[in-house]
Amino acid sequence: MLGHYVAVALRNIRRAPSAFAINVVTLALGLVCFVTAYAFVAFWDRADRQFPNAERIYLLTMSAAYNNSPFPSGGPPSPMVAEQAAPYLREDFPAIERIARATIIDRKTVVASDAQALRLAAVAVDPEFFDILRVPFAAGDASAALRAPGTVVLTQDAARKLFDDRDPIGQHLILVNAVDATVVGVLASIPEPSHLGHTPNAALPFDLLASPDLLDSVRAVTMNPGLLKMRAERWQTGAITYLLLPATGFSQTSLNAQLGAFAARHIPAELLRNATYEFATMPLTDLHKTWGYQIGGLSFGTLLLALAALVLGVACVNYANLATASAAGRAREVGVRKALGASTRQIAWQSLVEAGLMTTTALVVAVIVFLLGGRITQDLLSTDLAPTLFVGAGVLLFLGALIVVVTFVAGFYPSVVLARVRPASAITAASARLGSRFFSLLLVGVQFAVASVLLVIVMFVWLQNRALAREGLGLTEDPLLIIENPSHITKVGAATLRAELSRLPEVKAVTEVQTAPWGDSLRLTALNGSSDPASAQRPVMVRSVGADFLEVFGIQLLAGRMLGGEHSEDLQALDPGTRQQQTNIVVDREFVATFGLGTPEQAVGKLVYQLPNSFNNEKQAYTKQIVGVVENRVFSLFGVPNANAVVYTLGNDFEYAIARIDRREVAGAIATIDARWKALAPNVPIGRRFVDDAFNQAFETWLRINRLFGLLAVFAFVISVAGLFGMATLTAARRRQEVGLRKSVGASTWQMVLLLLASFSRPVVVANLAVWPLAFVGVRTYLKQFLIPISMTPWPFVASLFLTLAIAWLAVGAQTLRVARLAPAEVLRHE
Repeated sequence: MLGHYVAVALRNIRRAPSAFAINVVTLALGLVCFVTAYAFVAFWDRADRQFPNAERIYLLTMSAAYNNSPFPSGGPPSPMVAEQAAPYLREDFPAIERIARATIIDRKTVVASDAQALRLAAVAVDPEFFDILRVPFAAGDASAALRAPGTVVLTQDAARKLFDDRDPIGQHLILVNAVDATVVGVLASIPEPSHLGHTPNAALPFDLLASPDLLDSVRAVTMNPGLLKMRAERWQTGAITYLLLPATGFSQTSLNAQLGAFAARHIPAELLRNATYEFATMPLTDLHKTWGYQIGGLSFGTLLLALAALVLGVACVNYANLATASAAGRAREVGVRKALGASTRQIAWQSLVEAGLMTTTALVVAVIVFLLGGRITQDLLSTDLAPTLFVGAGVLLFLGALIVVVTFVAGFYPSVVLARVRPASAITAASARLGSRFFSLLLVGVQFAVASVLLVIVMFVWLQNRALAREGLGLTEDPLLIIENPSHITKVGAATLRAELSRLPEVKAVTEVQTAPWGDSLRLTALNGSSDPASAQRPVMVRSVGADFLEVFGIQLLAGRMLGGEHSEDLQALDPGTRQQQTNIVVDREFVATFGLGTPEQAVGKLVYQLPNSFNNEKQAYTKQIVGVVENRVFSLFGVPNANAVVYTLGNDFEYAIARIDRREVAGAIATIDARWKALAPNVPIGRRFVDDAFNQAFETWLRINRLFGLLAVFAFVISVAGLFGMATLTAARRRQEVGLRKSVGASTWQMVLLLLASFSRPVVVANLAVWPLAFVGVRTYLKQFLIPISMTPWPFVASLFLTLAIAWLAVGAQTLRVARLAPAEVLRHE
């Protein structure tokens, strides 16, 4: 019987190759989206499973909720925990087989051999790290690695760059231009996916692993003593802590139950009075679910899979519409078959077999497109998924299940419609009225509802991206060059570098910053508008800058004066031990509005206060006097909600210099700056990039999301248009008699065109209006990710409505005009 069903299905396909091609192409579009999303999720679900005993490796997690803090706290547990936790875990839980910490030293640690100096991602790890994670060694003894003080392990790529073809084992390195180290091992490539790899979602990419004592030595050189002391006293997040649990006798559930009292036993009572700490564990294989970027609390993989499922759903609805439209021309055949004894079930199965053949063909096309489109997925998802799709037999089960589900979802309605054809009514007409007109309209509405949601989101994403680009690119006519200069490493003082750069004729101005524009680091504090402890605290961003910062960046002064110059009292020390009781600050327009200080002119001279609170752990109050107000400029994509106000302070300890270069002399300026740097710091490679490049790097992920959403929206629209075309075909067959009767009593062709267009437009309009609340929620969730979101105006919603209507009219225009131009006699003589 199945062979007969297949033979009849193939005959029907040969009779209508165009309909078959349209169905296959639209189903393939939906399937390629879903297969790609599945491949992405499956890729990361395999993360770190290549390590032996991966199922027994867990990570310690920590969350801290600060009492009376103006900043959001608590939230989901973080795998970054306090470094102090590991020694106490060893004492409290001897049943844990191995415990090891991994602490990032710096993503750009200065590392020098006798012939080469590089900036490498360096991580300090406990020696037990190699017992827990059996990373592959290309050279050296894994069992002894990092057990001796002052030792490091390099990746093969880093070893090759530092030592060329020489054997790296036993070679000496200098970290941060001050700390000696010896190479004791070289690692082979770690199989992807892994949190130790180099894909964008990797939590701990590295070029160098260092023994724990080197972390202390580097900090002694690079950190301010006061800040180093504060770090030692407070349980700040900073380390990934790995736990290898025994195979039997001590489970994750048991450990989590006993960790409830861990904070009370070991965290100082003073910290516990100001915050609530909670500890737990999570499987290492779940790290990728919490580490990658998220939107509205959903991981990117989950969101991608959900959106791809929507597009596939649109493709299934489209098939149902097209198959129902095509069935109108086969009604007589079905009627004859039923008159000859075919049962309703046989007709239904015949239709489902035909849907299964089309789904299988479409899936083959989709897989081929996916395998050939590795470059596209690499650009969109920063991961080449094509080589890993068929790793393991599970994908075959997935593809088989996908065929079954799509066949049933797409083919169920057409099979029911055909199975319910009455032999008598079908045989007496060339085409019968098949299916419910309302249900056909509903299917088209569902398609355009999904497409409309995606279109609205894409419009807002594009508008947000354009607003960010205006904020981040082309800040000045002249390019701004960021030069990394941690003076405790380079041994080049900020004043020395400023003087050297200022002598260059190609450099127009120089300033300094503590945190680079568009970087990840944000310095936050809470200020009060009054010295009354009961007054409301408001979170603000603090930027420690050098003299001439505002001029270099072209930020407009609205009232008061700039920082620095002849006002030496503006200088503020970062060390808590030497902090002044009252300091001068410059604030932006947002700050003035947030604190209700009136106009910029009225704000100058007023005082704000930094009072002791549980977040900043201060013991005394500090007063800050506003000496100037400037226009808003945030230099950050993301931050803390309701902390858009910015405070500028004049600092004395900077990580970066910024030079404003004559736009006509960029190439010459770069060459001269490189030469000057080489003379000033011969053992430290220069780290430089333009501010525009820093913005583009920070913005890259969100541009990729914009392109991805846009591609999904295009696919959904292409499929929806095909579905609307199918409905137009079905409607044309159904309304021929109505058109003939109306034209016979005087209706014109254009009246018929408007009548038919109105019927096609109705489901599109209703679908748009129905999903606007859902689109509103999605857009608001997306915009909340940004420090300064754009306003949610109604225009993208209205534009989406008119655009979908225009596309719908173009899709059905030819069919509408053909039916409207029918001569009454041509129609009525067949009725």
